[in-house]
Amino acid sequence: MNDVSLRTYMEPEWFFPLFIAMWFGITGLLAHLGGWASLARRYRAAEPPSGERFRFASGSMGWRFLPVNYGGCLFVTVSEKGIHLSILFLFRFLSPPLFIRWSDMESVTEKRFIVSTYTAIRLRGEWPAIALRGRAGHYVREAYAHAYTSAGERRD
Repeated sequence: MNDVSLRTYMEPEWFFPLFIAMWFGITGLLAHLGGWASLARRYRAAEPPSGERFRFASGSMGWRFLPVNYGGCLFVTVSEKGIHLSILFLFRFLSPPLFIRWSDMESVTEKRFIVSTYTAIRLRGEWPAIALRGRAGHYVREAYAHAYTSAGERRD
């Protein structure tokens, strides 16, 4: 690409459409790499969330050593039936809101990474692990524990 053609693409009539296409391409790629798109096939939210809300929460999803991080752009709602996860609208391409029932969770545990703690959520039969940090993660852990009676049976 020569200097003249590079300047042509930097003109506003080319720059903005290319920027938007790149934005959608990157957010769509992250949705697939992190596993959000695959979870949406099974856990796509059908109703608006209700319950305790945590706005601009942080977390991650995906492979253990290469997760997609969602720093301050998650919305977590915890209800008696499960958790509702969504992403800030700017990053939502191919990442629709999710609702995951407590009964679909294999485990919800506290994990430590160096000096920080987070809540790790493992789903039954699904590959992406979900990690939530801060107050949202702590509240999800408590609500998951409360979803069981003292006999170990689930209250649905």
